[in-house]
Amino acid sequence: MEFIFSHAMAGILSSICLLIGGIPYLIDIHKGRVKPHILSWLGWGLITALGGAAMVAEGSTWAVALLFANTVVCLLIAAYSALRKAGVWSTGPQDIAFFVFGLIGLILWQITDVPMYALVLSIIADASFGIPTIIKTLKDPSSETLFPWSMSVTSEIFGMLALKVFAFHEVAYPLYLFFYDITILLIVIGTLRSRATKSVPASFSNTSTP
Repeated sequence: MEFIFSHAMAGILSSICLLIGGIPYLIDIHKGRVKPHILSWLGWGLITALGGAAMVAEGSTWAVALLFANTVVCLLIAAYSALRKAGVWSTGPQDIAFFVFGLIGLILWQITDVPMYALVLSIIADASFGIPTIIKTLKDPSSETLFPWSMSVTSEIFGMLALKVFAFHEVAYPLYLFFYDITILLIVIGTLRSRATKSVPASFSNTSTP
């Protein structure tokens, strides 16, 4: 019983971390500190709902809490960004192409109706929705902040700890989310370090040498 409870707690902590990261992100949207890519967040909301449904169909339990919590957060961010006109719809024609490719994953799931295929397609589609955010963040790193993405990475770690068995249908989606979110996190961290490094010489620019 104690072993099962530990999985449950990990799943709950995973969802809590995601929500803790999502609330400050919504506040940053309200204050204009971040510029979310709306197509990415909308697509993520749809595709994580699909991924969660596929995991439930395959018998997944507490690990799926991460995906359903992610669905709620993603759709809230997309809706509020659009409402506040604080988000980015597109950085180029490739964004629409990636979004359409992501939607194909949803269509194929409806055609095949096979949970395992749906899981694979949802990961491919999620990555397609996510590429525009990576492109946007590389072009404008100040459009994202550190805390929400660090909480997302922490959430995924707890999500993997919630797994009872490391079968493909259990580990695939949480592991993918971990690598995606840590990629965004590293971009933001790299930018912060670069700014800190550039600010050091500037602070000594008025100091004369003997």
